[in-house]
Amino acid sequence: MSWLWLVVAVAAAIGEALTYDLFLASVAAAALITAASVFVLGTSLQVGLFAVLCLVGIFFVRPAAKAALGLSNASQGHTGVRHPYVVGRRAVVTHTVTEDGGQIRIGQGEFWSARAYEPSDLIQAGKPVRVMLVEGVTALVEPIVEPVDPDSDGEAKLLSEKGT
Repeated sequence: MSWLWLVVAVAAAIGEALTYDLFLASVAAAALITAASVFVLGTSLQVGLFAVLCLVGIFFVRPAAKAALGLSNASQGHTGVRHPYVVGRRAVVTHTVTEDGGQIRIGQGEFWSARAYEPSDLIQAGKPVRVMLVEGVTALVEPIVEPVDPDSDGEAKLLSEKGT
């Protein structure tokens, strides 16, 4: 009977590798523990142990593990997963960004698909943006407003009027 629990554990582990949600990891762990108890417990107690371990894993261990690994769905006004190494970084628009799509470059060569954080924004190529949130593989960005130096515009105008 232990081979049955091992088959369940392997199938759940494969499923977990495909989903990365830590749901099937609880099932795989419960099946492995149950397989280890096959010589001590009868069949009905094995099924009961498996059920209890699955429920404990899914409702108590899984949420704690997801929070510890940073896999919980943390968002502010949008649904999405935060990527601490990307969120808050400055980027440059490489293809115009709208509410429907676009592209940005972070650093020297990290390209991301992007959408405007505010649906009404239209951000032209070459403009600086800040990554506000990441949904899947798409960065939600907002334009960075560069402060305008009133002296620099007036100074340029004065120099052109003087002919220098």
